[in-house]
Amino acid sequence: MKILHLADTHLGYSAYRKATFDGINQREMDVYKAFEQFVDYAVNINPNLVIHAGDLFDNVRPNNRAISFAIDQLNRLSKKQIPVVLIAGNHEHPKLRETGHIFKVFDHIENVYPIYKEKYEKREFKIKNEKLIVHAIPQCKSKKEYDAELKKLKPLDADYNIFTSHGSVNGVKNFYMNEFNELILPARTLSKDFDYIALGHFHKYTKLSENAFYSGSTEGLSFTDAGEKKGFIELQLKNKTLSTSFIEIKTRPMVDVKPIKCSSLKLDEVMKKIKKTVQEIKPQEKTVRLTLDEIPAHIYRGLDFNEIRKLTSNAIHYEIKANILKEEGKKPIGSSKIGALLNEFKYYVESQKIKEKEIILDLGIGYIEKIESIEEKK
Repeated sequence: MKILHLADTHLGYSAYRKATFDGINQREMDVYKAFEQFVDYAVNINPNLVIHAGDLFDNVRPNNRAISFAIDQLNRLSKKQIPVVLIAGNHEHPKLRETGHIFKVFDHIENVYPIYKEKYEKREFKIKNEKLIVHAIPQCKSKKEYDAELKKLKPLDADYNIFTSHGSVNGVKNFYMNEFNELILPARTLSKDFDYIALGHFHKYTKLSENAFYSGSTEGLSFTDAGEKKGFIELQLKNKTLSTSFIEIKTRPMVDVKPIKCSSLKLDEVMKKIKKTVQEIKPQEKTVRLTLDEIPAHIYRGLDFNEIRKLTSNAIHYEIKANILKEEGKKPIGSSKIGALLNEFKYYVESQKIKEKEIILDLGIGYIEKIESIEEKK
């Protein structure tokens, strides 16, 4: 039997300012296109089952466009008589039960099996005269509740047993996303006698053991995904043996440039390196991050951000991560956050029609540095 495993599609996700001709956030559209590629593939090969291991949506209350798109795509699978098991992940899980779960809209779609009620559930399928049982534990309200449901987990009398859940695995490696209400799956669970374990939450395709996999996300959502292939897993179960292959999806190119060390460079040398780097990476239609490492504050203040903006104007998004050095002692005070804040402050001041911009820049950056140094001491 042939099964497709995917996760972390994050429908409704949006980021940055770039919009399509129709005024829709470009990154939101990228996420839709990635999921549509998966559905196109599934409709074409007609698998016996699809398992989505959580975070179909990016948030608890996705916009109408995301809901409509999800229903349309699931209906395409339903009409082909392809059963789809959907488990809830932490992103779409409401913090309060009275809020209601978005997965309820799928309850009446034929061949779609949403699992979202914070408890261990099983779904049985008859495929080519063989019995397959999918064991699913969706996002739960607390770790205590999740652990209680895990204790109930066990394979049953069937030709094949598959377990699916959404969370981080502890014990083999650390696969934490550092998100609120993140659940932890003990590594010992992976050793249970299941024919396949389909996991979601960690956004990088990962083989944990011979029978346990993270499929990864279907689109890059942060610069930690830069350079990573995105897609889903196609698996075959035959004569009690498992074979898998990773199917890549075409996604928006994301480039996290190797840091440019600036501590010994003059202003014009930093600008030359930035220009050369931008020309090399060809930013058109990409999301790009430049990192300026150990850059003195006065050099950073002197950067021609208007010129950098022009160089990257054809990118979907670009940002500068600046690790600023203090003047005295050249101790790094910057981080991605402080770099981004300084960047935005610089943009804002440069765009204003005011006199004595340099004085304002010096004062503002001085205050930002002071706040950062106070935070470091906490």
